[in-house]
Amino acid sequence: MRARDSRGRRRTAGQERGLRPLFPELPGEWISRAIRIAMPARSWAELDARVSAVRPGTVTGARAAGEVLIALMSAEARLGRSAGDWLDFEREKAWRLLGHRRAA
Repeated sequence: MRARDSRGRRRTAGQERGLRPLFPELPGEWISRAIRIAMPARSWAELDARVSAVRPGTVTGARAAGEVLIALMSAEARLGRSAGDWLDFEREKAWRLLGHRRAA
C-alpha cells in the first residue's frame, strides 16, 4: 500500500478510504438520517432544551436528539394515541360546534 494518498496525506495499512470517521460508530440497529423539519421558534427552543438536558448522557448531539424523539414517541404510544387522533379530535370539535351530539 502507498504511504501517501493523492493529496499527500499519510496512510496506514487499514486506511483504504478517508482519514478517519468524523463521528463514532452507531450502536446496534441505529440508523442516521438527515431530515428537514419546520417548526415555530418556541417549539425549536423547547426541542433544544430537551436535547440539552439529555446531551450529557450521550455521545453526540444527534444521538441526544434521537433519544428525545424516542422518548416523545414512546410517551405517545403509552397513552394509546395514534397518528390519526388529531383528525378524530377535529371531527368531534366540528360536531360540538355545530350543536350535534355524538351517539355513544
